[in-house]
Amino acid sequence: MIQENNKRLRPLCRVLGDQSLERGQMIMGETAVLAELWRGGFKESAHYGHVAAVDEKGELVAFAGDPNAFVYPRSALKPIQALCLVESGAASAFGFTQRELALCAASHQAEDFHVETVKTMLGKAGLDVSYLQCGAHAPYSLEAAAALARAGREPEAVHSNCSGKHTGMLTAAKHMGADLHTYLEPDHPVQRYILQALCDIIELPESQVPVAVDGCGAPVFGIPLAKLALIFAYLAAPDKAPEAHRVGLRTVRDAMMAYPEMVAGTGRFCTRLMQEGNGQIVSKAGAEGVYGVGLLASPLGVKGVAVKVQDGAGRAAEPAVMKTLVALGALDQSQRVALSHFSQPEVRNVAGKLVGDIRSTFDLTFVK
Repeated sequence: MIQENNKRLRPLCRVLGDQSLERGQMIMGETAVLAELWRGGFKESAHYGHVAAVDEKGELVAFAGDPNAFVYPRSALKPIQALCLVESGAASAFGFTQRELALCAASHQAEDFHVETVKTMLGKAGLDVSYLQCGAHAPYSLEAAAALARAGREPEAVHSNCSGKHTGMLTAAKHMGADLHTYLEPDHPVQRYILQALCDIIELPESQVPVAVDGCGAPVFGIPLAKLALIFAYLAAPDKAPEAHRVGLRTVRDAMMAYPEMVAGTGRFCTRLMQEGNGQIVSKAGAEGVYGVGLLASPLGVKGVAVKVQDGAGRAAEPAVMKTLVALGALDQSQRVALSHFSQPEVRNVAGKLVGDIRSTFDLTFVK
């Protein structure tokens, strides 16, 4: 059974462009096969989805499936959610370092350095773990989860992959003099700031951005996939973004690229992609098969890439991203080799025996 850590699910009915989006409805066009699982020489299953690649102005350069498919970016939107912390002056007021700021845009795996950094940030703001409303789950790091179990301890909110984001929201709320106990409500000043910043950046009115609830309880916003690609294009080229958010976007981006281990964790794709990117790639995954990448340098002029796997399978997102970046000429040979296990992940059975792999063989369509 799939269970999410929130109690704020609300009916969804907002206008998206000239279409009415009701609960249970997804606005999507044709899909492309983004990844296939091969076992014993036969294709066992396939994952369908969409890819959008845009330039620094948001103009579509290449795509697969429907580049304007409606998506919830989920955690891929965390760099935007961190803007309130930066632009309100809260990060500076409480002395947050670049490393700490990176954690506010993270889906971390609760390694010791993640957990201790969250606690340090809360302490700087005069808060503690009890203020976090993100819920608790076992650390994504198998080693951290095992250590917690050996110690006979249950996971706490600080172990949530979203605890850094929530710490940033709480800190912004305190700096703004807003209520600390309702910081996840859509009408809270922090959440209103985030939505308004998002709409300003992607140039859509609020009436066209549905609001739902993420797994951690925070509001999550529905947008076309190409607009998610535009967000990452602006992270890559903040000077092209709306002027009010240029400094904030650059500040968040620089923190993520300077400390990629804080954004995900040891061995994770987000972290490895930025580490191998040599200061030219910013990336962030989201739940349900979403991924965003900003390219500071691209031979084809692409600045932002967004991927959505329609069935939500995260196992398909990483090879689809790799396939896209290779097709765009965004990775050199040494980078492709270093990241090759993400391009074609192995499938092993319970005994650890190699029984198959996941492949991405789709072609991008380039806009002439």
